[in-house]
Amino acid sequence: MTTTTVQARPNVRNERALAEWLADNDLRGRRTMTAIIRLRRERARNQPAALVFEPMRERFTRHLVAQARAEILRRGGEVVILGKNDRITGALYLVDRDRAQRIILVKASGWRYYSSRSPQRYVELAYLYGTDDAGPWAVRVPGTMSTVAEALAWLTPNDVVKALDKGLRVRRQGDVYAIETTVAHDGSGARDLPEGHEWRPDTRYLVHTPADGRKHRPVRVTYPVRFVMQSAYEMGRSGARVNGD
Repeated sequence: MTTTTVQARPNVRNERALAEWLADNDLRGRRTMTAIIRLRRERARNQPAALVFEPMRERFTRHLVAQARAEILRRGGEVVILGKNDRITGALYLVDRDRAQRIILVKASGWRYYSSRSPQRYVELAYLYGTDDAGPWAVRVPGTMSTVAEALAWLTPNDVVKALDKGLRVRRQGDVYAIETTVAHDGSGARDLPEGHEWRPDTRYLVHTPADGRKHRPVRVTYPVRFVMQSAYEMGRSGARVNGD
């Protein structure tokens, strides 16, 4: 009886050594080094992509930023900063979150290209995003803001701050504040209310009927009030101030 001795198999990661071992032991199949490399590449291409685990916190953060991006775009805001040749130099990211009020602060920072005659400038965009009884909202605040509290303080009118310091009652409907006042000043500021807001003195209701159909709940105020509006930066590249949300 003839006995055939088979040498121990070498390290399979070494294609050259494996090919030599297959040839020495007269094993059939695609046994050249080139064939082995090609076969392994084919198998790698056919393998399903490995699942990449993303922590829940990172997924939720990405979800929040995506929601803010959609609302900012709906309102005509910028969500990226473009450099030369439309290269994105900055995109929205989460800066701060107020869980109790369900409000986040997002920013985009980068070098903006204006023209060949103007050098690139570093800019920062900042937005507050949240939801209320009318749905999602977003307002633009200074790019220097770093916390939700800081941005909310910037948005709040001085008249509201002074009224609260005096212990006066303040109600809010979107970007409109109803501040307790004297009978002589009842209804002051009603003529300057933003489009969609209306004060009905007969029923004492502040109502909201916007064109886009997203309404705030009516606010009934039984005591004398005057109205002031919230002010934010206009969406886009303008530095003008407009009514907030």
